[in-house]
Amino acid sequence: MIKREERILLKASKYFETALSVIILILVFLGMMDLLRTIYEAYIVNFQTPVEYSQLNSFLAQGLLLVIGVELVVMLSLHVPGVLIEVLLCAIARKLILLPKTASMVDLFLGVLSIGLIFAVRKYLLSAEEKSWSLSKLYNYKYKKNKDNKIENNEKNVVNI
Repeated sequence: MIKREERILLKASKYFETALSVIILILVFLGMMDLLRTIYEAYIVNFQTPVEYSQLNSFLAQGLLLVIGVELVVMLSLHVPGVLIEVLLCAIARKLILLPKTASMVDLFLGVLSIGLIFAVRKYLLSAEEKSWSLSKLYNYKYKKNKDNKIENNEKNVVNI
């Protein structure tokens, strides 16, 4: 049985987690506005000067970081192991995509090896129910109302969100 003090701490931690998620979403929104502004300046205002590799690399880095920020909010909100694995995959894939030209083959090999290990963990250590949840499934998740105006899910074997 959970003691009263522990329940208070759990509720407080949930509220802090929600506040952190909101702050991260605000930062992602502001980062998106900044990314759009810099792309506008590079491609529209200065359209005669070609975009260099380093500039395109920084656009990709910022955009992929924003994607990871959104996935981090989902991970903080749901606590589903499948979502955690997807966040890790995105973070490692971002690192691999943005490897500098001077990076060695060892860095590339370690990144590919870590992605392989994550897929192995997903295949062998997660249950079938945990494997079935992904971000795309969560984004397309639909609810319906029953006769009593209570919301219920439209699938039989899903985790309660």
